[in-house]
Amino acid sequence: MSTNFLRVLVFSSILLIFNGCQKEYSIENMNAHSYAQGTLTDSLGECKSATIIGDYRLDTALTSMNYVLVNVNFTSTGKYLISTDTVNGMWFIDSGYALLTGGVVIKLKGYGKPILPISTTHIVRFNLEHCAFTISKVLTEDYLPTSTGSFWEFQYLPGINSGGVTLSNFKVTVAPDAIVYKGKAYYQYGTSLLDTFYFAKDRGIYYEYGTPDFDFTGIFDEVNNFFEYPYLNENLLVGGVWESPLCAVKFGQFLGMPSKLGKAKIKFTILTKGQNYIIAGKTVPNTITVKREIYFQEDGTIGFSLILNGTVAYAKGLGMIDQNINLPDGSVQKIPATNWKIN
Repeated sequence: MSTNFLRVLVFSSILLIFNGCQKEYSIENMNAHSYAQGTLTDSLGECKSATIIGDYRLDTALTSMNYVLVNVNFTSTGKYLISTDTVNGMWFIDSGYALLTGGVVIKLKGYGKPILPISTTHIVRFNLEHCAFTISKVLTEDYLPTSTGSFWEFQYLPGINSGGVTLSNFKVTVAPDAIVYKGKAYYQYGTSLLDTFYFAKDRGIYYEYGTPDFDFTGIFDEVNNFFEYPYLNENLLVGGVWESPLCAVKFGQFLGMPSKLGKAKIKFTILTKGQNYIIAGKTVPNTITVKREIYFQEDGTIGFSLILNGTVAYAKGLGMIDQNINLPDGSVQKIPATNWKIN
């Protein structure tokens, strides 16, 4: 018998042994043709809780970031299929093989896209059991993007002198964590100038937790504490007016005068709504322009004096895109957005 024949014989024998083992592992040990049994409920027959992950936005296709975690107790191994019905253009599904019995969390991947801005209840089906979860509300685009990593680049025109250095531009980026204050989630917007601003939104009203200034500016010598105030109200019509609460401040150096103790407040007026706005060479639809007036009252005096005014433009789905501040010397400080990326 030749050496080559021996090699072929040995190799063929190995293949037969391997294939035999492979067949035994995949079919006999794993019961590949069987289907897993299990339950979606606990020992009392109550549906186990589901965890909904991701934002669900109107007319926006679901991605890998949209899924639901459901708790399943497998009582036998095998193939499984867990899915929901289709509601408001969305459905969730997962299939696989349960290797072990016992409790496990299954990730139902989302598909489709919401067609209406409503709450939706989805029925989860596994074997003969039915449970449900609710997506509280499909979101629509608003005037404050909060997705982590979204950023805006702004330019100072003219540049601002700070400590002998002329600042010409800066970048604002959304941080991953929000801070809860007075029941609202305040998102952190960090700037390349190492400042942090805090903004929140609640049913069409947008809030800042900060100082009584224009955004990304500082005109007061000292502010006792940050305070909360609404800076935009998309529920109001053109001409709608509101004011911030009072805030204790020191003011004067901005005008080249000694600091004076007093109180400041901001008055807001809706100037335009639903208009196109040209910025960074782009025509941006669905904008709101707000007039902002900052008033100061020195302690011991009567009445407030206007110390600064200007306009701010906000775009749906983009946030603040432009700001023009009328300075006391008659000039205008422009702070337009030059670039942005909303995740």
